[in-house]
Amino acid sequence: MNQIYFALIITISCFIQAVAGFGLPMVATPFLAALFGIRTAVPLMAIIILELQVMMILRYRRSLDTRSVLHISAAALLGIPVGVIFLARVPESITLTILGLILIFYALYSILNFPVPALEHPNWAYLIGFISGLGGGAYNMAAPPMIIYGDTQRWEPSLFKGNLQGCFLIITIAAIVSHFLNGSLGADVLLRSALAIPFVLLGAFAGFFLDLFINSGIFRKIVLVLLLALGINLALAWRG
Repeated sequence: MNQIYFALIITISCFIQAVAGFGLPMVATPFLAALFGIRTAVPLMAIIILELQVMMILRYRRSLDTRSVLHISAAALLGIPVGVIFLARVPESITLTILGLILIFYALYSILNFPVPALEHPNWAYLIGFISGLGGGAYNMAAPPMIIYGDTQRWEPSLFKGNLQGCFLIITIAAIVSHFLNGSLGADVLLRSALAIPFVLLGAFAGFFLDLFINSGIFRKIVLVLLLALGINLALAWRG
């Protein structure tokens, strides 16, 4: 039963990522944490994200601002090891509560469409990159601060998606290296990541195909409501 549950989680999460451009770690990590524990779920998700990210970067490679990607990613590389150490040292109840609060904050920010000012100074990229690295190392959650930063830069949709995928690829590779150095990539993680490959492919290709027929705006709102529900459940379930 766990294997069927695992396959469904990966397939559906990769489908969401392929259609919406985000959501794989935010949707899958809470469910995998319930299945395997947070300290197994996070490094496992890092490898699964890399499997999908290679496909995503190929899809959006023409919509990419290399300079912006490198600035953000350079700062993220400093934050990733701190996030990995946080995951390993802090009690699971606390890490899951924080994960829930991150999901709640991001979902509410996106649903309510809060206006954000334009951030023109280049140093903002380094601060956002570091925060994204912390989230990426601890939870594979580099996306929320980076998406908010993209809003402040007024990136057009194609550039927005391309830059996000470029940053995610670099951050994910660095996170995997950090997990390896921290001893978090055990045989069970590597085996499950290999077993996930066909479900990653299934979800991704289904998403790429159906993206032509799905209203992306409505789909994005559905995903955000799901993230809000997941966040509230995590924050409340692990308070004690």
